[in-house]
Amino acid sequence: SIRKIPQETSVFHFYNANPKNNRTGDCVIRAMSLFLNKSWEEVFTELCEFALEQKLMPDDPKCYKKYLKHLGYEMNKQPRHSTGTKFTGKEFCETFADYNNVYLTHIGGHHIVCIINNKINDIWDSSDGCIGNYWVK
Repeated sequence: SIRKIPQETSVFHFYNANPKNNRTGDCVIRAMSLFLNKSWEEVFTELCEFALEQKLMPDDPKCYKKYLKHLGYEMNKQPRHSTGTKFTGKEFCETFADYNNVYLTHIGGHHIVCIINNKINDIWDSSDGCIGNYWVK
């Protein structure tokens, strides 16, 4: 359940940037605030203003991908094992990610998270989901 705070693991850390500690569908804002080192409110405001200019919804991948590009971040394609199989979040944290980097990544389809110190920072543990495209800082 999203109401229960998940347990800390070797690849997951509970983190909620929402200023009212709401556990809601604001994953894009939560993850980007941590990735960009900005407040939840600052990212929400900037992304909404950018979305208005683009005539897109703020959480539309087309919108936040353009926003990140506008900020100078290049998207990396989904990483794969040498066998061609996809990395789970757990595998990405344990074997692919560099501990010194910060990642913003799609995981498990439409969800997006920030990975710091090789741990997924979010309100729920999605480490069993497949990693998709990602940005690195």
